[in-house]
Amino acid sequence: MLRLAFWLTALLLLPLGLGLYWLPQETADLLGASPLWLVRGAGALLTAWSLGLLYAGYRTDPTGRVNLVSGNLLLAATLGAAALRLDLPSEITVLALSALLLAFGLVGLLARPPAVAAQPASVRDAAVRDEAVPHD
Repeated sequence: MLRLAFWLTALLLLPLGLGLYWLPQETADLLGASPLWLVRGAGALLTAWSLGLLYAGYRTDPTGRVNLVSGNLLLAATLGAAALRLDLPSEITVLALSALLLAFGLVGLLARPPAVAAQPASVRDAAVRDEAVPHD
């Protein structure tokens, strides 16, 4: 369940980040997004964050879990506050996105991480040896 929260959050933010990064000037002017370099920076940040979440979904650890929860809750709060200024159809869409991110954040907060102790001792020991060996 925790991995699913990581992957769905990443798959939600990746197209948004790429769309913002490659946003044409005409569309940015239509949306009132100015300056364009700020929009591109936000798109690059969302893209990097979503790729980090995809990676963290494969190797779930407490740090990645805190990043998922804090990032989703902060983004949900920011989008929720911004939605109050929009017209009705856009407001509903942004509030739905905010609720989805809030749900993924709560899943990350409440879901149990995969148990390391459930693996056989030989697998656990091999994983510890692999992490202890420096890779060039």
